[in-house]
Amino acid sequence: MAKTKVREILQSEESNKEKFSYLWGYYKWHVILGLFALLVSGYLLVDWINRPITYFHLTVLAPEVDFDEEEPLSQELNRLLEPEGANETAYASFTPHGQMAERFTAQFTAGEYDVILMDDFSFEEYSEYDTMQEFRLSGLDDDDYYQPDHYDNPVGVDSSVIPLLQEYRTTDDLIMVIPGNTTRRDAVVEFFATQGFEFEFID
Repeated sequence: MAKTKVREILQSEESNKEKFSYLWGYYKWHVILGLFALLVSGYLLVDWINRPITYFHLTVLAPEVDFDEEEPLSQELNRLLEPEGANETAYASFTPHGQMAERFTAQFTAGEYDVILMDDFSFEEYSEYDTMQEFRLSGLDDDDYYQPDHYDNPVGVDSSVIPLLQEYRTTDDLIMVIPGNTTRRDAVVEFFATQGFEFEFID
């Protein structure tokens, strides 16, 4: 029906100006909505292309955190790891106990974390589910590790053994673990190398 109407207008003996006026009257909202959809699609595409890509993610789950330390720690991680890919970034995130812990659990399950620092209570809770990666660091004694009974190898160390983590109140004196579902193993190894350790995944 629309094609027939367009054909009638184009084949009429009206002037080009009148033809355009008729067509605009019939289809102006189609054109406006089409242009709007095109602009929105273009914006979303550019936003998707420029989205940050996680190179390394260190997170903290503890009763108290200082959010003012998130950005300085993130900057230091980027300085140490020097991500080279387009839009790649390393960052730190802090989660205090409470309602925000639901977000931590969701991101933990989705494999978004590479290194996790947590207090004793959280460590006991999360280590029960066999979700921690077994590992060893060079130069540490067996007494330096945390190894729950149902693990064959260590799954945690005190965060104070890592020089960088001693510099921030939020990250000091916690238990450092590696989630078993991390997909950025090379970045994990690289992080510990910047702190003077050889890291060994135990699978």
